[in-house]
Amino acid sequence: MLRIGACLFAIGIFVAAGAGRAAEDPGQTPFRHGASLVEFFRFPKTEGDGASKSYAHPAFPDIAARLALFDWDGLRRTGFDNFRLPLDLGPMMDGSEKDRKSIMAELTTVIAELRRHDLAVLVTIFPPSIRPALPETYLDGFDGPRFRLYFENVVRVAEVLREFPVGAVALEPMNEPQSDCRKVSGLDWTDYQEFMIGWIRRIAPELTLFLTGGCWSSIDGVVLLDSDLLRDKRNFVSVHFYDPVIFTHQTAGWTTPFLAGTVGVPYPASAGIAAKTIELTRERFKTLPPSPDRAAALLKSAIEIGRYFSRDRGRATMAKSLRRVADWQRRQQIPSDRIVFTEFGAMKQLMGPVENDKASRARWLHDASSLMEEHGWGWNVWVLRDGPFGLYVDYRELDTDLLRALGLNAASAP
Repeated sequence: MLRIGACLFAIGIFVAAGAGRAAEDPGQTPFRHGASLVEFFRFPKTEGDGASKSYAHPAFPDIAARLALFDWDGLRRTGFDNFRLPLDLGPMMDGSEKDRKSIMAELTTVIAELRRHDLAVLVTIFPPSIRPALPETYLDGFDGPRFRLYFENVVRVAEVLREFPVGAVALEPMNEPQSDCRKVSGLDWTDYQEFMIGWIRRIAPELTLFLTGGCWSSIDGVVLLDSDLLRDKRNFVSVHFYDPVIFTHQTAGWTTPFLAGTVGVPYPASAGIAAKTIELTRERFKTLPPSPDRAAALLKSAIEIGRYFSRDRGRATMAKSLRRVADWQRRQQIPSDRIVFTEFGAMKQLMGPVENDKASRARWLHDASSLMEEHGWGWNVWVLRDGPFGLYVDYRELDTDLLRALGLNAASAP
């Protein structure tokens, strides 16, 4: 394995001074209203099972067919001006040079198609998914083998992105990098971020880059950022917002046992009754697979539901939470248009095949997006089409109620 410095020097000798094409409209910030596209590079195809499981070749098939799923001009008329492309780095890290070149060619194809429709693109790098581990697993020291391999491939992505017009395409080096808001010993995420941004700037001086904080890129982590990088107009700030999580992630089986069983939480709290939510939750727990911690999870759910209602969670409490970002922004003297909530959303409450209480989901999306806009921040909803967070009805057409909630032009929806 090459040391990072040697690897990047080898790459850097091919970089002409002032790499990066001229901006199409340097006075315009494109990252205002967006959504994440997980169809392309978020979920690589795999082969085998267990310890023999590996990435398929190709890991990201049928790119052309996936591009054809969307009416890009229609989405532009609806009000979207950018899309976020999560990129699972695993197939590049595990693959051959041929694999890496192929994936970068596919990435170029997708970005070029979005740019053809005047849509900006944010590429966010996700650590490998094939052997699930926390992103911070890959933060094992500047010369750690995991970090070296990870960052060498981030550099490859930056090489591709620098060829697009300045300001039209951006890179976020790691998604939700650290569970701790700030490490009490050893290297913190912010140390790695400074390191990566510094090296990327050597090969892509004008590429727009997104900074973020610990605590899964949440407000708690972002407001601890204090760096000269924040004053660089080429750098934006990425924030994730899922608050209150008992509402946004109810029924989410991949989180905690109590959230997996929780259902029927309304938004705002004043739109429902605690007793009804607890009753629905008890019924849902009965449908989950038997588990030794079911009773404890149900008790935890009832306690959290009671707390949610007692605190009267709604627009006022959401506004208070977002004001922490505004206060930090003033202290750091960051222009509003360089702060983007690159992930926010709420899951569908599915009761079997039927969605329960879509009106609450619409109200949450409305309050979150409108409050962000009041502060002048951009937003990127998680996600556009797929999964329980998607804005589509049965993957076929956009949900006009949710588009209206986001303040978009539902009448122009494709």
